[in-house]
Amino acid sequence: MDRIAHEVVTAEERLLLLMSLAELSEDELLDAHSFAGRVRDWAEFVTLAEDNATVPLVQRNLERANLFSLLPAPLRQRLSARSEAIAAANQARLAVARRFLARFEEAGIPVVILKGVLFAETVYGDPNYKRMNDIDILVRKQDLDAIFAIYESLGFFSAAEVFGGEPRKQEKFSHHAPPFFSRDLACMIGTHWGLITPLSPLTIDYDGIWDRVQPHDFYGIQVLGMCPEDNLHHLCVHLPYYKTGVRELADLYNLVRHTGDAFDWALFRDSMRRAGSQDWVYHALSLANRLVPIPAVGALLAELRDQVSSGIKRDTARKTRRLARLLRSRTVHLSKIEKLFTEVNSTSEPGEKRRAFVDMWREVLFPPADAIERMNALWHPPAWQRALGRLTTPRRILGRFSRDLGPKIFALVLLKTFADVAVTSLKAPFTPAEDQVDLAALAAKLGLTVDDLERLKASLE
Repeated sequence: MDRIAHEVVTAEERLLLLMSLAELSEDELLDAHSFAGRVRDWAEFVTLAEDNATVPLVQRNLERANLFSLLPAPLRQRLSARSEAIAAANQARLAVARRFLARFEEAGIPVVILKGVLFAETVYGDPNYKRMNDIDILVRKQDLDAIFAIYESLGFFSAAEVFGGEPRKQEKFSHHAPPFFSRDLACMIGTHWGLITPLSPLTIDYDGIWDRVQPHDFYGIQVLGMCPEDNLHHLCVHLPYYKTGVRELADLYNLVRHTGDAFDWALFRDSMRRAGSQDWVYHALSLANRLVPIPAVGALLAELRDQVSSGIKRDTARKTRRLARLLRSRTVHLSKIEKLFTEVNSTSEPGEKRRAFVDMWREVLFPPADAIERMNALWHPPAWQRALGRLTTPRRILGRFSRDLGPKIFALVLLKTFADVAVTSLKAPFTPAEDQVDLAALAAKLGLTVDDLERLKASLE
């Protein structure tokens, strides 16, 4: 599928992309002023920034370029309110991070900070450039005893413990622990000893990654960061398939731009070949390079074109065909389904479990029209395309989960969830009420309210 001929890109779209750069060159700054002068609809520009979840970065760059005053006052207030809310949440999260990372340093535990939290310091120079859902760290498996002891001493809790589960159980089959939360819910910590699920077909060279880590000063605390090449590879294999907005893709092109000529493309190619991640790299970098082209990335993509699967090649071409659609493609619908799946497994109250189960399958089988258009890269589709999209989207949704977990594990998870709901419902008349843990009881165990849990769930994508 070729890109459309004579594509018209609006001034609003051009300006948004320029405002997504970590640093603008003099020529790019001149272009920004030129496009800002041609903007016809500032409300559309603001909507684009919101849709791509990149409001703080866009506002920062508008202010630095002396362009923010061009926006009507209500729109400036709208952007500022969002940026301030994100900054407050990020700062609260960082305050918790400094506490547990300082304890890691005292205990001599090497820790690698991952993705946005690292890039905020090294690439953007701004801890509030985007909303951070959590603090992701990479650690060595042999340090988990000491790490969990520190979490316990700080009062952090894991949902697995609340349900009578064992946080350490995941070490047998996963690449990360269950999320841990600070007691005030300001921070969620993703504790990883791997970067992808061991069920994935990819083979990651963790020894090589640890050999290449670089020291980093994090607010006076000595931590580690992966080298740029490993960071880019991680971004590629970790990119959510349908959550592909500027918020996610900007990290790829800004990392490459920031590293410049020092980026070791031979090392990156070698890591990709060893991992067998050509499909993942091709998909992620194609989307990023469609937004902000970089010659070195274009050269790599040309090499990869004959090495990737036909399905990925076809899907990537569909997504990148029209820039306007790509800029409006981001959807968190799969995250919504994941939250409902978690809710199914978070309660033993039959009514709550059935409701979450039904809601989960409703979102799989009958997704909203907007999600259908975004996931199928449809642009002002005629009725027949909408109808076809409604038929194909459930397959796309189930296909993504199946690819992430592997077909066999995914099938077992579906069967187990169905059996759990059925058994809980059948046993309900014979189960004492005190043994049925609903969300209110769960919240009470944590010293929280149901509203607190809902707020936490809503804050995550």
